[in-house]
Amino acid sequence: MAVVAVQCPECESQEVVRYGRQANGEQRYRCNTVDCGRRIFLGRYHNTRRLPAVKRQIVDMALNGSGIRATARVLGVSPTMVMTTRKKKRRRSIR
Repeated sequence: MAVVAVQCPECESQEVVRYGRQANGEQRYRCNTVDCGRRIFLGRYHNTRRLPAVKRQIVDMALNGSGIRATARVLGVSPTMVMTTRKKKRRRSIR
């Protein structure tokens, strides 16, 4: 039996527990760190556009003055996803 160390993609904590499965059978995990902004995540993503690294790039490009449509073109995601990600990050930073 192999043991795989799983880290939270947001806070990089190893205080992670298994938290059920997706409808497609993928394992879900939950971060037990109190201050973590991302509580539930997948161990392996099929849709790479939903990766935390892509969402960080969206925020970084917004901070550098890149527009919504330009960000969507460069990263290969929809403009709606860019707007949604920017809104969510803005709400979290206000709290």
